Amino acid sequence: MIDIEKLRSFYYVIKEGSLLKAAVALEKNHTTLSKHLTELEETYNVKLFVRKRKRIELTEKGKSLFKLAQSTIPNLENGATEILEPKVQKNNLRIITTTGTNGIWLIRKIKKLVDEFPDLQLSVIATNDDFDFESSKADVGILPKLLSEGLTHKKLKNNALQLFASKDYIKRYGMPKSLDDLKNHKLISFYADNEGSVGNVDWHLKKGLPYHSMRESFLAVNSAYYGIEAAVQGMGIIPLTRDYEYIEDLNLIKVLPEEEGPSFDYYYIMRSDVVPTPVQKRFLEILREE
Repeated sequence: MIDIEKLRSFYYVIKEGSLLKAAVALEKNHTTLSKHLTELEETYNVKLFVRKRKRIELTEKGKSLFKLAQSTIPNLENGATEILEPKVQKNNLRIITTTGTNGIWLIRKIKKLVDEFPDLQLSVIATNDDFDFESSKADVGILPKLLSEGLTHKKLKNNALQLFASKDYIKRYGMPKSLDDLKNHKLISFYADNEGSVGNVDWHLKKGLPYHSMRESFLAVNSAYYGIEAAVQGMGIIPLTRDYEYIEDLNLIKVLPEEEGPSFDYYYIMRSDVVPTPVQKRFLEILREE
C-alpha cells in the first residue's frame, strides 16, 4: 500500500518545481522531502524523475504518477479540511521573513501582537532562498521588495550595514585601521560560498578589492543568532545592521566606522487581492511603531 505522505511530498516537489519551494509550501524540512522521494523510488524500484541543474525532469512513470496525484491530493486535502477543521473563525498568521538580524527585531514586535491577540496562532518561516510568495501559504512577508505581480508592498525600515566586533576581540587582535587591514583579521560571513544576495550582507569580503578578488572568512554561518553569538564571544568581525537595536547590550563596537556596506529596504508584503484581517492591519501598525 502506498504511503500517502510520501506521495504528497512527491506531488508538491513536482508542483512547486524544487525541494526548497515544496518545503515552504508544506512547512517541512527539505531533507525530509528528499528522503520521501528516495524511499518512494526504492520501495517500488522505479525511477520517477531526474534531477537537472535547475529543474526536475519526470520519467514516463513519474508523469503518470504526478497526473494521478494531481487529481487526488488536492481533493483529499480540501475534503479532509472541510470535515476536520472547526467552523469557528481562527486568528491565524503565517509570516515569511529572512534569517538575518531583522528576525530578532520581528520577534519583539510579534510579542506585542500576541499580547493583544492571545488566541493568535502564529507560524514564522525564515528563509534566504528565492521563492514564489503567491503560491506559498504565507499571509504576510517581512522581506526586501519582491518582483512578483499581484503583491502590495508597504515600506517598514531601511537596513544599512557596518562592521562590528567585541571589545575582547579588539583587545586581543587590535582595531583595523583600513579595509586593507582586514586581511590580518578573523572575518565572520553569512554565506559559506560567498553568494550573498539579500543586500549583499558579505560586502566586507569584497569592498576595496578588484572585481574577482575576495577576502577569506574565518567563519561562515547562515544564521544571525549564531553569527552574533560568535562575535560576542570574540571570534571575529561581523557585518550587522548599523542601527541594530541591541548592539550596545551585546557589548559590540563599530569597526572601521567610516566604511559602510550596502543598505536595503524591508517591506510588509501581502497579496493584492486579499482583504487584510484585523490582525494583519494591527501587525502593520505595530511594525511601524518606534
